[in-house]
Amino acid sequence: MSAIQTRTRRGPRLSPYVVLLIAVWTAIMTARLYPQFDRTLRVDGRITTVDDYIADRCDARLGPEAANCLATAHDKARTQLRREQARTLLIIAAPGVLYLLYLAPAALAGARRRRAAKRNKDRR
Repeated sequence: MSAIQTRTRRGPRLSPYVVLLIAVWTAIMTARLYPQFDRTLRVDGRITTVDDYIADRCDARLGPEAANCLATAHDKARTQLRREQARTLLIIAAPGVLYLLYLAPAALAGARRRRAAKRNKDRR
C-alpha cells in the first residue's frame, strides 16, 4: 500500500467526526441556552429578565409618565430581546454554518477530484 492510498483512506474520515462534533455542540448549547431564550436579555454586561429590565427603567414613575415609560421600555426590551435571541441562535448554529460554508464545499471538491482521477485512470 502506497502513501497515496493511505492518505486517500484517511481523508474522508474527518467529515463524520466534524459532523458529530457539530451535533454535540448544538445539543449542549441548546440545552444550556434555550431555557433563558425567551425571557432574558443582556444590559450593560449583566443578564436580566425582561420584567426586571422594565421595572428598573420605570420604577419611580407615576401617572401618565409611567404609562409612557412602560410602553417605551416594552418596545426597547422587545428589540433587545430579539438581538439577544439572534446572538444565541448564532452561537448555537455557528459551527454548522461554518461547516456548510467552508468545509463541505472543500470536501465536495475533493470528492470530485477523486472521481475525476478515477475516471481518468479507468480510461487508460
